[in-house]
Amino acid sequence: MNTRNQIAFASLALLLTGASLFNNMPASIVKAESAQNVSSPLVKKGQRDQALKQAMEESLKFGFPGILAVASENGKSRAYVVGVADKVTKKQMEADYRFRIGSVTKTFTAATVLHIVGEGRLNLDDSIEKWLPGVIQGNGYDGKQITIRQILNHTSGLTDYLKSPDFDFSETKKSHTPEELVKIGLSLPPEFEPGKSWSYSNTGYVILGMLIERVTGNSYEEEIEKRIIEPLKLSNTFLPGNSRVIPGINHARGYGLENEAGELKDVTYYNPSIASSAGDMISTADDLNKFFSALLGGKLLKEEQLKQMLTSVPTGTKEMPNGYGLGIYQTKLKNGISVWGHSGRIPGFSTIAGGTLGGKHTLAANINYMGETDVLGSFYNILQAEFGE
Repeated sequence: MNTRNQIAFASLALLLTGASLFNNMPASIVKAESAQNVSSPLVKKGQRDQALKQAMEESLKFGFPGILAVASENGKSRAYVVGVADKVTKKQMEADYRFRIGSVTKTFTAATVLHIVGEGRLNLDDSIEKWLPGVIQGNGYDGKQITIRQILNHTSGLTDYLKSPDFDFSETKKSHTPEELVKIGLSLPPEFEPGKSWSYSNTGYVILGMLIERVTGNSYEEEIEKRIIEPLKLSNTFLPGNSRVIPGINHARGYGLENEAGELKDVTYYNPSIASSAGDMISTADDLNKFFSALLGGKLLKEEQLKQMLTSVPTGTKEMPNGYGLGIYQTKLKNGISVWGHSGRIPGFSTIAGGTLGGKHTLAANINYMGETDVLGSFYNILQAEFGE
């Protein structure tokens, strides 16, 4: 593997990542504030439109092909696009395009687990061994000491399978089973003893998909569809399995870095089973806004489960200074407003989605690129333009 690809794939080890968005606030155990304390300030629509469009246009200077964003506030949506959906044909980006959402999938997976907890069928402090006996054992791991809560908030010590030097991210067609991904993760030594620190782990979220199947008898795909997609009528949200195709024609081409010259490679067709229940989903900005509005508005989970979801643990990282909850994290903007959501990256696409508590103000944005250039600064500026003063 050449040097450029080594760098790109080191970055790709965060491909399903939800790194937070630049804040100097210290991390601590954080419980969600009441909705009235985090409502957005009144900003003239024209000023906000101009600020958001400017933040998107300025991001194009980093070489991103195109960006789409949709904001929703009090039931009214505003759509914005800049750049191109296809570098060859120069087709313009459209706000209703479907895209891969990477680690935003984790919020769906976590919400599904918490939905099951709300039914009394699971306890967050159950050991994973109780439900998946023998799956996490050996090489320093003991499933009896790892809880479901620790997997959800990345304090389990499970090492991310993407850190394996044998993992080939450049293979766009290969299918992976959840068991294969977990085996790769467990072949690496634990990051730390369960509950002793924090480290982002896609391995853990693949295990959560296996847990959902063990408890319900249905695949995680079926349960996410039944508990979230169908009730919320998310008609453009998909769990693609091993399919390399983004359904339909309403989608941009997805790009990543290919060679020493930094030329962009079209990776639109990509087998997302590399991500499984940690990051394989496809959606649209509208659907993501509907999802986060329902979630943060208390319409998807019971009050106790939402409270647990929004209770954060410190990450000890500058990337996530406000902590990480259960499949969701908080980004505090310069004006003190908190946006709860998740980001995600997978070859071809980078996404941010979330909103304020209460669910009345949400935003989802996507860039049809994932490579060496960091998209998080651009996403922060977009959030600041939409939710800031």
